[in-house]
Amino acid sequence: MARKKFSLASLSFKLPVYLLIFCIILSVTNGFIGYRVFKSLFERQYRDITEQICETALSYIDAEKIPEYAAGAPADEAWFESDKMLDMLTVTQKLAYIYVTIPDENYESRIYIYDTVHPDIKNGTKYQLGWVNTLKNYDEDYIQNLKNVMIDGEPYIRFVYRDTGGHVTTSIPVKDKNGKNIAIMSIVKPMSEIKEFTHSYRLNVGLSSSIITFVFLLIIIGVLMGRFVKPMTIITHETSHFAEHKGHLSDKLTTIKGKDELGVLARSVEKMSVDMNQYINELTKTTAEKERLSAELNVATQIQANMLPRIFPPYKDHPELVLYATMEPAKEVGGDFYDFFMIDDNHFAIVVGDVSGKGVPAALFMVITKTLLKSSILLGLSPAQVFEKVNNELCECNDSSLFVTCWMGILSIKEKELTFANAGHNPPVLYHDNNVDFIKTKPNLMLAGLEGTKYQEHKIKLNKEDLLFVYTDGVTEATDSQNNMYGEERLLNFLKNNKTTDVKESLALVRKDIDSFVNGTDQFDDITMLELFLKG
Repeated sequence: MARKKFSLASLSFKLPVYLLIFCIILSVTNGFIGYRVFKSLFERQYRDITEQICETALSYIDAEKIPEYAAGAPADEAWFESDKMLDMLTVTQKLAYIYVTIPDENYESRIYIYDTVHPDIKNGTKYQLGWVNTLKNYDEDYIQNLKNVMIDGEPYIRFVYRDTGGHVTTSIPVKDKNGKNIAIMSIVKPMSEIKEFTHSYRLNVGLSSSIITFVFLLIIIGVLMGRFVKPMTIITHETSHFAEHKGHLSDKLTTIKGKDELGVLARSVEKMSVDMNQYINELTKTTAEKERLSAELNVATQIQANMLPRIFPPYKDHPELVLYATMEPAKEVGGDFYDFFMIDDNHFAIVVGDVSGKGVPAALFMVITKTLLKSSILLGLSPAQVFEKVNNELCECNDSSLFVTCWMGILSIKEKELTFANAGHNPPVLYHDNNVDFIKTKPNLMLAGLEGTKYQEHKIKLNKEDLLFVYTDGVTEATDSQNNMYGEERLLNFLKNNKTTDVKESLALVRKDIDSFVNGTDQFDDITMLELFLKG
């Protein structure tokens, strides 16, 4: 089998790409979630540290003297001692600022009681005792947070992030001995290490996550390719091989083991190949047998056609007998038949019959019946005697329970007298004295129906220019798509309105009218017609 070219549409390409995309999304998502968790833990740590520093800073000041300082009292020894301690705390804890302020009633300004600035802060301004700073430049959120600290005593923590790092501002209330909030203690601690932490986190987590993702991707791709994609590729290639090599497979499906869906599918494809080859062999044999039977049926059709008289007009020495007949089987061979022959110089026999059933059994029974009828007529028997003799002979070995309807007439040419008998057959149509009608007689039982049956004979006088039309029930029982039958009345009316002495043309016209009536519906019964014209 030719090696398949790599295709971007194949699972071997699509699956790794989909897995890579999935792993990238998963890695980015995990990294984002991890960073959020890291940030949350980082901020919690800074919150705890700054709150502890605020508590320490509170221990360095005398809260009871803050109202005096706010009222204008000058800095004393206690204030300087507290300011010194706060400066030291700012340096040792690496703070940016520590300041204690009191907002006015409208929160439009605030008075600085203490303020420290780390020496490393460039352009840092230390506000002296009593310095009033406006709050009008701050946003509503900042003012509201000051109110929450001053009025409700809620600590306020604010994180600010910049490209260079950031800082955290923690504010807590300063209470007097009665527990009243009298000022706000605020510290600002830089988060310069956050840049390093973030870079380290992103580097370590990103690198480890990428390595883990890559290793996981290689493992899962290897598993999927070996356990699923490769077997599916083999099955796909084998189905193509199956289609291109008339149902034959290579031995590659045997490499697919296991009892999972892929194993079941591989076994199913193998079984399909076996079943298909068996079916092809059987189909080949069946086709050959059908072709043989078809050839034999074609021969049988030809044999049956050759058994029926086909020379028209039949007798040069009897130009007064103008006759034409046709038989069209519904299948390759049929059960209808007709026959005509001279018994002697003055007697002419006509036989039209219809065997029950169709196909080969009816055709074989037709051959037997036609042969028996002709041999019996040539013995010089009358129509009734012929029917009685042939009926008994057919009943002897009729295990298939077939029967034959038959109309037989013997014409005395000189006397123009027709002697006939009817064994369950359709009544013929006769043109006589400018009148067209059925020859209505009570029909007897069909041949091969009941042994010992007696048959009646009938005689009619014919004139020159008379026409006799004999047919089988395939004519009157021809059916259209609505299951309406052609019928005897339509046949009689057509013959009345289309009388012609050209018997071949007459039969062709009847056949054309039948075809027009059925309008394409398949023929289900044999159609046989015979017309005799007594020429003057």
